Amino acid sequence: MSYLLEKLHFKNVKELTQSTVGGHDLLQHRQKIQALSEETNQYLKKNVYQNYMQFIETAKEISYLESEMYQLSHLLTEQRSLIVTLLENSLLGDKAPGLRGVEKPETKAKFNTEIAVNLNVNNQEGRKRLTALLEKVEGCASVVESLTRILIHEGDMVELDPSDNCAIGRVRGFLLNDSFMIASWLPNKRGNMRYQYQALYELEGLAVINIRDLGPVKYAFKLMMFPDTRVLQCANSSDKKEWLEAFDLAKHLKTKKEISPTPSAETKDNSYDEAFNHFAAFADDESFTGFPNGTENSQEVAESIPDWVVEVADDMDVYVAQRDFEEAVSLAEKTRDFWDGASPSVVNLHRDLKLKIDSRIRQLSEVLMNELRVSPDKSLQGGPRAASRAVLLLSRLGQASQACDLFLKHRSALLKHNLRQLKTEGATTLYIKRITSLFFPFVADTGREISRVFPKNKVCASAFVVWSRNEVGKFGNNFRKHVFTSGSTLTTVAECVALVRTHSEQLTEIGLDLTFYLENELRGQVERCLRDAREKLMESIKLRALEDKWRPVNFVNKSGIARFADDMSEIGIASIHSWVYDECWVALTSNTINFSKAYLTFLDDALKMPSADSNIFVDEILLDIFQAQLKHVDNSFRSGKYKGEAKFISRNASFLLHTVLAIAQRRVSEVRLHPCPSFAKLRSEFEWLANDSQKITTTIKSPVADQSFI
Repeated sequence: MSYLLEKLHFKNVKELTQSTVGGHDLLQHRQKIQALSEETNQYLKKNVYQNYMQFIETAKEISYLESEMYQLSHLLTEQRSLIVTLLENSLLGDKAPGLRGVEKPETKAKFNTEIAVNLNVNNQEGRKRLTALLEKVEGCASVVESLTRILIHEGDMVELDPSDNCAIGRVRGFLLNDSFMIASWLPNKRGNMRYQYQALYELEGLAVINIRDLGPVKYAFKLMMFPDTRVLQCANSSDKKEWLEAFDLAKHLKTKKEISPTPSAETKDNSYDEAFNHFAAFADDESFTGFPNGTENSQEVAESIPDWVVEVADDMDVYVAQRDFEEAVSLAEKTRDFWDGASPSVVNLHRDLKLKIDSRIRQLSEVLMNELRVSPDKSLQGGPRAASRAVLLLSRLGQASQACDLFLKHRSALLKHNLRQLKTEGATTLYIKRITSLFFPFVADTGREISRVFPKNKVCASAFVVWSRNEVGKFGNNFRKHVFTSGSTLTTVAECVALVRTHSEQLTEIGLDLTFYLENELRGQVERCLRDAREKLMESIKLRALEDKWRPVNFVNKSGIARFADDMSEIGIASIHSWVYDECWVALTSNTINFSKAYLTFLDDALKMPSADSNIFVDEILLDIFQAQLKHVDNSFRSGKYKGEAKFISRNASFLLHTVLAIAQRRVSEVRLHPCPSFAKLRSEFEWLANDSQKITTTIKSPVADQSFI
């Protein structure tokens, strides 16, 4: 098919090129084709929008139809089994007319007896085996509570994905007389505990379908229970046969129990369930006041339960199928209130009904948890509203801790998705600005949502703090990867760190302060950058000192002086005009000017990055750099090589101490709210260099210009 399309496309292109003249016609045809393509796309989008609700309604109708067909098939199967059982229990003891192809009652009874013996359906043995599951299966206490429940068959299987038949994991199946339980293997064995409870499905709503051996899928059968479908694979054909026969026997015994009359006295004496029936001893005693008219007492107690309680399980199935989770949760809360207010005798008498409803509530909780679970093939288009809705409903069902855990995992996946949408193109500062503007408001919104959904829940609040710390750690790793690179300058690093510190203060609005943890994550890289910048500045000071001739700078004209004044004003030195003479001369060396610019720029960057814990480290670097420059001035003054320039050297020292160092002290005090004692000590140590300018009477006459700024 693709070959024919390519051939047709080639033919059309060939005819088009033959019919056109020049490239202009081809461009017109190309524009026409693009216009048609865009028009078609718009038309298709419009049709999708117009029919969107129809698509949703159709999908719902198909889902409802599938559910109804499944229920109808299940009812037909149960009805057929009931008819066969009625025909087998003929009053005359022989086969009813018209029942052809059905085994004799003796043969059928013998077959069922053999299976019962092989599968340990004996009540005593089955009850003991079921009770023993408490030591092997974690979380199955509610399954063992029913006194009429026994274990028929169990075994290991592999669960397959119904869509692609890939192995999901190893499971253990337990077939009971009224239900089927699935447990997963624990990865880390804890004592005798080997399995983790997964789900319990009642036989009443369970359909077992045999799967033909096809390809790699062998010895498998399918379990269908609305709205789930599970595929289980046995080890061999004999295990599969045992499972299918066990399911048939369990359904047969359940159906026979439902239609069988009241058991005789002989049967009661041998029944295991009799031992757990506290009212059996009074069943035949009409004088017992608690049971008027004999067996009519159970009917009166049953009538004391409202009809809506009996229909709760079916109603919850309908609500889940319609995705009306709010109504399902409201019904679960109403049912819980009913059982809490019911008498113990009513609860004990209707224990099976209560367990059935509890199973539906657990299935509802699992469906809501699936709304929050994130998998590679599941999109996040539901957004935070859908997640918040599921979390609120789970908290109403008493699953606050699980809901909080899944909600935080959902938020992590959503944050990761949003960060991936940001492009890393452009300057590093712009990218960091985008991710900080996204990350910290996202964490703050998550905290507000946790406070709203789980008010006064200390466990969820602690979980949020741990989650926030982990997310900040991930953010710090991403930040280091993009910022602390070999090509990043100190100014870029400082701006990025300042952005992070500023945005992290948003978390204090919700009572969370992770600034210390964030700074601890970045401290090592920040100090490394400061050391590298210090080494570069120290090296540049040494190089300029070798080339320094102690000559003033000539800027040729007034425009040059104006540009120089603007440059110095940008770094905070507004009084530079006091150092200008003869219109275009500056009584400073190029070394002093360059050092002032570099030092004040480094100072601004250094003050943006460190925290209070690293102030001493920064002070040492600032002191070392300034001290190196002053030592150069001191060495030049003492060497005697520049005796004629002594006053000029002293004026440069005065500029460094009284102007540059004073600006540095003021900026440090503004940021830290206290002065730096190291600067005061440094100033007092080299103050004599500036004071000597008053003692020297040498003046600057006809200076030789330093051409480095011309």
